[in-house]
Amino acid sequence: MDWDGIGTFALFLSSGAVGLGIVALRAYKARLASKLELARIERESGVPDETREQLQNLEDEVRRLTDRVDFTERLLGDGEDRKDAGA
Repeated sequence: MDWDGIGTFALFLSSGAVGLGIVALRAYKARLASKLELARIERESGVPDETREQLQNLEDEVRRLTDRVDFTERLLGDGEDRKDAGA
């Protein structure tokens, strides 16, 4: 068994893991910074609470409608698949 090759391979894997960890931390840091910046902009923009509430209600309604459309498409898709299988 060639232990030199195994040691080199282990070093290669550990170096890759450290590199991936650094990339993941930088990505998380950038995401966190963007969220904090968005929160700061929202605070400074002076958008009334009523407008925020209306936007939130609108987003919830769009989410519900999207779920309904997805459900309907699945139902229609299942019916078409059954017709095709029977023909």
